[in-house]
Amino acid sequence: MLKALIVFVAAFATVFVGMAILTAVLFALRHAANRPAGRPVEPSAPVQDDEELIAVLAAAAHTALGKPVRVHRVHVHRQRATELWSRAGRMDIMVSHRVEPKR
Repeated sequence: MLKALIVFVAAFATVFVGMAILTAVLFALRHAANRPAGRPVEPSAPVQDDEELIAVLAAAAHTALGKPVRVHRVHVHRQRATELWSRAGRMDIMVSHRVEPKR
């Protein structure tokens, strides 16, 4: 009976030590993934407001909302190629779930 208890405790301890090591490795990988790259990223030059672009945006918003709008700020989003592929995949999924109207 004592040998069975010793085997049980040894097996239990081995499993928990293995889980602790695995947890430490996962935390280390998460920390390494969140660390910034080797060289610092230089901020891009601020985009100067193009009056024609702001006028077009205001006109489009006025048409869409049906009332006058004032454009306070324009922020240009630059997307990476991977984000474009992700967006294409999401669009495929949304189109596949489109429900046709009943006739």
